[in-house]
Amino acid sequence: MTRGLKLYYDFMSQPSRALYIFLSMNKVPFERCPVALRKFEQKTTEYKTNVNRYGKVPCIVEQDFRLAESVAIYRYLCREYQVAPYWYPQDTVRQARIDEYLSWQHLNIRADVSLYFFHVWLNPLLGKEVNADKTDRLLQRLTGGLNFFERNLLCNGKQPFLTGDTISVADLSAACEIEQVKIAGYDPSSGRPHLGAWLKAVRDWTNPFYDEAHKYVYRLAPEHIPTPAVADDED
Repeated sequence: MTRGLKLYYDFMSQPSRALYIFLSMNKVPFERCPVALRKFEQKTTEYKTNVNRYGKVPCIVEQDFRLAESVAIYRYLCREYQVAPYWYPQDTVRQARIDEYLSWQHLNIRADVSLYFFHVWLNPLLGKEVNADKTDRLLQRLTGGLNFFERNLLCNGKQPFLTGDTISVADLSAACEIEQVKIAGYDPSSGRPHLGAWLKAVRDWTNPFYDEAHKYVYRLAPEHIPTPAVADDED
């Protein structure tokens, strides 16, 4: 008997991609409910009333239960469904390291990537000016954040994943965030061999779902940014 789990998502949303991959990898039955951010479907009264009161994606709905925020969703799914234990293990120390990264990410890697992405790529689409000085400041912030990620979180390649020898929801969440900046013409792996190797490891571990979720990222990234070759299919 299925529990009627629905995932509301858009593949242009980093946490949406991560949750889509996570559910698919763990063979959790769920109904795919795409939400077109470009059409502001997440801001409609119907959506905010019946799906996510915050007007964002991702969100899960399970009968009368609605849950937003990707970190809360990960933890709920790991408690309620049979998922591989390495994603969010019972070991409290490793679990704490995963929680530490997910808490840190919001004002760091996620913010570093999102601010640069919105200013450099999205603002021109919205008819807004791209300020050169602001671009430089955001680029310095992004560069510093990714350098810290490689040196301090990946320990310069001394461990394959963020919390040890196996993948976790921290890696999946981080990879989907970092992939986003490719659309804005920035190669996060350039000059960072350990970050590049880690991104490849996350992709290899979670394919074919990783490529499926990132098909629009690969399609929109400029040609000089190395991206995997994937089928040019349509939804």
